Amino acid sequence: MKQAKAQVKEAVKIKSNIYLLKIHSPYLAKKSQPGQFLHLKISSVILRRPFSIHKVEGNTVFILFRVRGRGTKALSQIKKGKVLDIIGPLGKGFDFKNNRENILIAGGIGVAPLVFLAQKLKGTKNLVLLGAKNKSEVICENEFKKLGFAVKLATDDGSRGYKGTAISLLKHILRTTDDGRRTTIYACGPKEMFLEISKVLKKYPRINCQVSFEQFMGCGLGICCACVIETKNGYQKVCKDGPVFDIKDIW
Repeated sequence: MKQAKAQVKEAVKIKSNIYLLKIHSPYLAKKSQPGQFLHLKISSVILRRPFSIHKVEGNTVFILFRVRGRGTKALSQIKKGKVLDIIGPLGKGFDFKNNRENILIAGGIGVAPLVFLAQKLKGTKNLVLLGAKNKSEVICENEFKKLGFAVKLATDDGSRGYKGTAISLLKHILRTTDDGRRTTIYACGPKEMFLEISKVLKKYPRINCQVSFEQFMGCGLGICCACVIETKNGYQKVCKDGPVFDIKDIW
């Protein structure tokens, strides 16, 4: 981890309020691991903003984000050639192994860190479940397919794929599979989604699950304690002890 300067290659709009930021940084590209994040200084806001590392290609690091406020709005309008002040890579990422089967679960923009993970995973069966409100909000489907993942969609309104949530789809899949396999689930999305996953996995104790928390952060370095969450081991900091946690350590 270090404070680095990195040049913006471009910021591309891929959905109505979803952008893909491309940053040139040989250091970050080499040092980053799936599940870690970058802390960006944005001129229009006081505090830095944390962003998951979406993927890495050569010396280019990608950040996928949704415009939610003044900071992300400014980032979506950043110009090619602009130099960003970045601290990173930060946090504890995914502990990924060559499992016989990997299941990735993304809720909306929670897909952001999972493409980088998919770049690293190799397994007999790789599956990703993408949840969205409707077909127009499905993100990164083709990226996962290019990486050799089977992709199943779940939309709330049934406009594409399974009608319901990604967790309902997970339940359906697990009912028809053998829970004795060497399986790991990796998930990113809202905390409520993680709680539902933990309930589902009570029936499948042999399945491991790692979840990446989305949490407000102040310093991003474990000093300010603005991002603490309660775990079975007491309060822990998402920026330093996470953002990736074993779901069994939370519930």
